[in-house]
Amino acid sequence: MEFLNGTTVSAWIAQAGIWPLIVVLVPNLMFRRYGQAAVKKRMASLLQAIAVFVITTLAAFVMERELTDLVLFIGILIVAVALYILRDKVFPYRLSCPECGVRLDFRTIYFMDDHLCVDCRARKMDSEEADSVPGEYEVVDSEAGDAESGDTDDSGDSDRMDGSED
Repeated sequence: MEFLNGTTVSAWIAQAGIWPLIVVLVPNLMFRRYGQAAVKKRMASLLQAIAVFVITTLAAFVMERELTDLVLFIGILIVAVALYILRDKVFPYRLSCPECGVRLDFRTIYFMDDHLCVDCRARKMDSEEADSVPGEYEVVDSEAGDAESGDTDDSGDSDRMDGSED
């Protein structure tokens, strides 16, 4: 266990700086595009980023205090145990559709919380439309990603840019 007495691994991780954290967080920006369909996966990405941050910070701490890689490996072990305990939240990815067993594409595996293939998602959407009450509709605000259900807006405000009424 002589290799644990050095600082080779700590130096290598500390030298990378914040780049590992940036690499983990950049895809997180893409989750906003999927809105409520990717909430669990976005949270998982943030928890993974926290783990990367803790490990890189620990490596920098080991280098600053001139400790050995043994301290880093103990910290990594603690992070690994925490990730294992929270594995359902940190790793919510499935490779196959739970309804039909078809292998999922990358976008569905990485971004979509429902883990459904394209066909099963279409069937689910069709059945939800059939179950909805007639006369109700869903308005999706594309900028905020929020959905509101209900009647028309009777406030008299017009959403038209030219200021004219309908």
